[in-house]
Amino acid sequence: MEMSENIYANIDSSKSLGRRPSRAGAVCRGLLCVLLLAGIVSLGFYRNTLQTSYNTMTKERDQLQTSYNTMTKERDQLQTSYNNLAEEIDQLKMKRDLLQKRFSGLKQAGPKGWRLFQSTWYYISSEVKSWDESRQDCVERGADLVIINSKEEQTFLTNLNKRFWIGLTDKDKEGTWKWMGGTPLTTTYWMGKNPDKKMVEDCAEISIGPVEGNWKDLSCATHLNWICEQKQ
Repeated sequence: MEMSENIYANIDSSKSLGRRPSRAGAVCRGLLCVLLLAGIVSLGFYRNTLQTSYNTMTKERDQLQTSYNTMTKERDQLQTSYNNLAEEIDQLKMKRDLLQKRFSGLKQAGPKGWRLFQSTWYYISSEVKSWDESRQDCVERGADLVIINSKEEQTFLTNLNKRFWIGLTDKDKEGTWKWMGGTPLTTTYWMGKNPDKKMVEDCAEISIGPVEGNWKDLSCATHLNWICEQKQ
């Protein structure tokens, strides 16, 4: 009887030992599932992060490509503008050279007796006449006796080193000198005590002397060379 009880006790103990490993396995499997789930979640999060980074980088790449394309287009436009400007500059240089040749040709091939200075033609007479006859000759040539408007013009005429009638007179009112057309006299280059207020000396000449003072008043009947002036 006692032996039978021991046998049953051993059987119950064996059943108990057989159930324990089964519970431990379940716990392990549960932990593995939790870990696997956590890994899957982590991988999913990491994947989303990578996808976001990829999308951002793709967007930045596209923006950079767009910027590059825009800059390339602008560069090409600038190159085209540069080429056009270079071509225009070359054309302007050609026109300038042509104009210089024409200008030189005009200086060399002007009408007989005429000289060009600062866009104005001057007729230098080779004969002598009175002041009134000289002016009449200028008018017939489509010009008039010279009016001196600048120091440069005064220097140019002085360097001719001759005596000439100029378009200056006080015929209308004694002592009031005026240029042709009634233009008042402002800047003067009178020589010494000229004009000397002699009643018969109503016309002016440019004489041989320094630039600063070589005008003289003379009788209009005096015969001198003369200078006509014609603007271009």
